[in-house]
Amino acid sequence: MVVTYQRRRQLEDLLTRLGISQEKYGLVHWQLLDQALTHPSVSPTYNNDHLELLGDSVLRLAVSLLLHQRYGDRKVGDLSALRAYLVSDECLAQLAESINLDEYIQVDAHVRRDQKTKRSRIANAVEALLAALYLSTQDFSLIDPWLFDYMERAIATVQTIPALGNYKLALQELTQRVWKQLPEYHIVGQTPFTAEVWFLQRCWGRGSGNSIKSAEQNAAAEALPLLQAYLKQQSQQNQ
Repeated sequence: MVVTYQRRRQLEDLLTRLGISQEKYGLVHWQLLDQALTHPSVSPTYNNDHLELLGDSVLRLAVSLLLHQRYGDRKVGDLSALRAYLVSDECLAQLAESINLDEYIQVDAHVRRDQKTKRSRIANAVEALLAALYLSTQDFSLIDPWLFDYMERAIATVQTIPALGNYKLALQELTQRVWKQLPEYHIVGQTPFTAEVWFLQRCWGRGSGNSIKSAEQNAAAEALPLLQAYLKQQSQQNQ
């Protein structure tokens, strides 16, 4: 697939937004970059499906290196929670929106209008973008300068949120520590997905999202403070 002059200029504009200088344009594999930003709705063969799969691994390695290099003194549990958030669709979608990535994605007009799938679509495109830039140089030289800066800001933000934004993990740790049991999640609706979290034969939280994962996270976010309050009440009654 030949990258047209107009498309090349568009992709150069994206690289500028990422802070990648023109001196590094010679390192970029333009066809891979174009493919990374081509949704399957445009072409069944020339799209970002495979690059997204590779990009997931590139993202996890980049985030793990960042946490090891700059936050190596933290507990492993804290680092795992941070990594889970940083590689989540929510975090990636926010990154995509910060650089207006959707403007550069080639996608069928009908799909583009579907707001229910937008966040997952642009999050997937971030992973494919990472794969294309990694394959261009076989290293992180086109990735580190902009990805690390964004992740640092995301870490600063998420650390102000209870449980580092991973409510499902925090709820699991609470129930295991106190009752030696795990909560159960039930999907009770779709489009969007709706999940309920059950524990001690009771529904403690209900949440919705564009994926099962996000629905369960939102259910856990509702359940966590309620279960913490219940635990506190039980403790006071036993005194």
